[in-house]
Amino acid sequence: MKSNFVTRTISVAVFLLVTFYFGARVLSYFLDPLTTTAAYRYRGEEGATVSGYLIREETVLDNVDSDMVYQPREEGEKISKGGRVAVIYHNAQALEAARQLEDLEAQLYQLEYAGSLSSGAQAARRLDADIWEDALKLRSLVVRGDLGDACVQAGTIRSLVVRRDFAYSGKTGLAEQEAALRAQINSLTVTANSGRSFITAGRSGHWSSLVDGYETVLTPAILETLTPSVLDSIAPQAGLRSNVGKLVTDETWYFAADLTETEAAALRVGRTVSIRFASGLDRVFEMTVQAISPAEDGRRTVILRSDRFLSLITLLRHQTAQIIFQTYSGIRVPKNALRVVTREFYDKDKDAQVEVRYTGVYCRLARQAYLKPVTVIYEGEDYYLVEPDETVLARYAQAQQSSRTLRPGDEVIITARDLFDGKVVS
Repeated sequence: MKSNFVTRTISVAVFLLVTFYFGARVLSYFLDPLTTTAAYRYRGEEGATVSGYLIREETVLDNVDSDMVYQPREEGEKISKGGRVAVIYHNAQALEAARQLEDLEAQLYQLEYAGSLSSGAQAARRLDADIWEDALKLRSLVVRGDLGDACVQAGTIRSLVVRRDFAYSGKTGLAEQEAALRAQINSLTVTANSGRSFITAGRSGHWSSLVDGYETVLTPAILETLTPSVLDSIAPQAGLRSNVGKLVTDETWYFAADLTETEAAALRVGRTVSIRFASGLDRVFEMTVQAISPAEDGRRTVILRSDRFLSLITLLRHQTAQIIFQTYSGIRVPKNALRVVTREFYDKDKDAQVEVRYTGVYCRLARQAYLKPVTVIYEGEDYYLVEPDETVLARYAQAQQSSRTLRPGDEVIITARDLFDGKVVS
């Protein structure tokens, strides 16, 4: 009985102690509700989200009456005049031989490379590290949905695995395997060559597999007549198709989209703007404003031009994009952390105290609140981008200027009761 009484007494005492602790913390918050956050460098963007079309000079290659068309080119790859665009196989045997040839040639390359490697545990460990790094890249590509690049990356990993096996087991039998592969390749080459023909490019350009019907509609010739109503009525040409693909024959490409009159007022012909497409391309493109149409129902069609990175956008047509008019960089602080204060400073020229009204943020430094003067350079939805106000800082004594300068990493005070410069906060 006595043991149970002691246990209950200890439990009650612990409960009361915990309740008192948390009660004190809650009371402390309401008496002085101190909340802080870290200041950090941030970039803000001012722009508009639009929907529009990419326009290119394109030539659709003739459709081939065959189901056995092989396209050996990468999307966006540059092809010179007379270069091979596609291979037509006239029978299934020739197509299968070509597929086997591609696989055997890759194996032969791996064997030849393995023969040039040093063997042993050190080489194997280096290859293990490469395999691990490439496997992480493959995972990232699959997560992003870049299946084409993922397929290439998978082939790289297979090649590394073969090299690793030879690094561990040595090069015994390597020459015999190479000879056997070469014999198979020679035999299959005869079969493949006898049942295929080639399609070549009539002019140079970037090859693309996608034929969407806009190739004859959205051409550079339409740029001079593009208005919001014309852009709304754009439709692809019915029945236009090709199992060979197309060639983009001019390096210059365009993006046409409608903006409100207010948004378009921020642009002028010849100005360079940044644009980010919502297609998953991890890149911001720099484009020049080519033209701005007359207003229609409060909208204007803006045409942007670029002659770079054509190979990256050959699959893009109707796109949502963000046009970035201007970029701001500064130290990000919450809106409710900004204070407007009035303080007296000694003015040497007037030899008197003068009142200066300025904007600042309080930061906790060594358990004290320091007011740091700032100037706002950009306003976001719930934050400001600021920089230290050099004009106000110059009024402080030289020894104080460092502690009064806002820097990334400073602990900015958002809320606190009766906050003033020099207040002890904890």
